[in-house]
Amino acid sequence: MTTITETSSEYESKYASGMAHKNAGNQLFKDEEFAKALKEYYHALLYLRGLNANPMDLASAPRDPEKPTEEDVSDLDKDLSVIQTNMAACHLRLDRIDRVVACADAAHKANPFNKKAKFKLAQGYIRQGWIPKAEKLLDELEKDSPRDAAFAAERKLIASKEKEAEAKQRSEMRGMFDRANNKLAAAEAATADETKADEQPAVIRKKTT
Repeated sequence: MTTITETSSEYESKYASGMAHKNAGNQLFKDEEFAKALKEYYHALLYLRGLNANPMDLASAPRDPEKPTEEDVSDLDKDLSVIQTNMAACHLRLDRIDRVVACADAAHKANPFNKKAKFKLAQGYIRQGWIPKAEKLLDELEKDSPRDAAFAAERKLIASKEKEAEAKQRSEMRGMFDRANNKLAAAEAATADETKADEQPAVIRKKTT
């Protein structure tokens, strides 16, 4: 038996409160008040997460579970996805990369068709060093927008990070070889000293009477 957990008026009231916090967060983001914006987005999530996607609690399963379309994503999940994407953007500005990935991943799961969420997730992966994961997401995004300047900028960042990683690896290899050569040189020097000591003639002391 289906139970109605939210009346239409209660749903609309909570939804309006949640969206008011979202809009306040958007304005704070524009003002570059990222920490304050996060608080507003958090309150927006608290309101919206407590709602059912359908105020009458009627299930609306995808027409084809194997191939869901954007129409299968509820309006509520789309709103949640946008808010979590905005939170990821705030965390990116605050250099909280783990939170960027967490929020962007949640946004992408809520709405797999949210391209901004996918892009924020790629940005987070790049900064975490998960380059293959980021490249896969960028490949998907570039199918629709192959000349997007933002995507190109992230590709350049990937190339830069790969160069840094290669330089670091070469430096570590040189350090390893230098340490090995130093140990070898020290061992050879010690062996040479022992050889010289063995080759020195014994000193014969004359017996005095």
